[in-house]
Amino acid sequence: MQPLCTMRLIIILTLVCLQWTVAAQQATVHWKRGSWFDGNRFINTDFFSVDGILTRQPPARIDTVVDLNGRFVIPPFGEAHNHSPDVELDADVFIERYLADGIFYIKNPNSIPFTTSRLAGKINHPRSVDVVYANGGLTASGGHPEGLYRYLLQTIYRKSIPGWTERSLEGHAYYIINTAADLEKKWPFILAGKPAFIKAYLLYSEEFILRKNDTLFNGKKGLSPKLLPAIVKKARAAGLDVSCHVETPADLRNALKAGVSEINHLPGYQVRWKEGYDAGYYLIPHTTLRLMKRKGAHADATYSLSETELVETDSSRYAQRRKVQIRNLQRMKQHHIPVTVACDSYNKTARTEMEYLFGLGVYTNLELLKMWSVTTPRVIFPQRKIGYLQEGYEASFLVLNNNPLQDFSALFRIHLRVKQGELLW
Repeated sequence: MQPLCTMRLIIILTLVCLQWTVAAQQATVHWKRGSWFDGNRFINTDFFSVDGILTRQPPARIDTVVDLNGRFVIPPFGEAHNHSPDVELDADVFIERYLADGIFYIKNPNSIPFTTSRLAGKINHPRSVDVVYANGGLTASGGHPEGLYRYLLQTIYRKSIPGWTERSLEGHAYYIINTAADLEKKWPFILAGKPAFIKAYLLYSEEFILRKNDTLFNGKKGLSPKLLPAIVKKARAAGLDVSCHVETPADLRNALKAGVSEINHLPGYQVRWKEGYDAGYYLIPHTTLRLMKRKGAHADATYSLSETELVETDSSRYAQRRKVQIRNLQRMKQHHIPVTVACDSYNKTARTEMEYLFGLGVYTNLELLKMWSVTTPRVIFPQRKIGYLQEGYEASFLVLNNNPLQDFSALFRIHLRVKQGELLW
């Protein structure tokens, strides 16, 4: 009889747990007396969250009432270009860092599927960040990021992928595509990894022939621009967008002509300062920006790399690079081209980029807020109802103590974080 009693107890406990789970999923909250961002201004109103969705219609039952006391409510932020979290080691640290900064959505444009698969259960649920991965990017022999991953194999990946060698990286961290035949042969393997999008690399493509077989340019070259249209065509046939790393205005134009929809880095995020590549070389022509507008493409500038990873110690050169960055962003703004927020730094978040962009003085507080909380999240997850606080959208938002349209630093003083109706902290 004892086994039977034990079985009955297990069944009863299971049913109770299921009831608790259903109750938690159906919990409703009345978010009272908030000042909610409508995409242009703050409106004093009330919302309800029901099963993780926002509504203005009062539900039949309210479980909790939260008085926001006039505080300012905005959509959560996005990070359009970063490479963490990507390994199990320290993943919890990175996740908490993003959530602390109000960043719920992340786009990782190059990673190793073997390591990111081990993050299952840690990400992409209501109490963590949501991340999409491109898996290994497409480049040429000696091209970026081949050298970078060899370095990472000796540092952050040392414990995450023990036993891997440099030869292990090709086909995982990146794919070497030198010819159309390479693309045909490797494309099935690229798709087999189920990437959320495709990442391609163009670096100084105006000198592709010069750099192609010269090892002195290793790490400073990428795909043949002639192969990029075929990559974009194959990606679109598979229902995937293409993000492209660019360095120069020529790279940008070649990427746009190939049909790329997302640009990783804007020219001027770094300056080589040799062989004619001074700061002025990276100024984006209006003709290229008009093409970008026609193509409906967007870009993440990652200009904050100037103060994190690519620091220029020469004050004159620093000033010249900064001036080109300002002019490029002014031209982007003039042509109404969307800019997404990203820092491309393993140990930083997009907050760094926002602070840097604010310091450049190109955008208003309203423009920066929309860039970070509306444009960037919707680029990362275009099929989801996020980025706006309105009927039928996900009940994900940040509550601020002060009005960020009047005080930019208010974006970094978060009172509450709510994701899909769940209070994080």
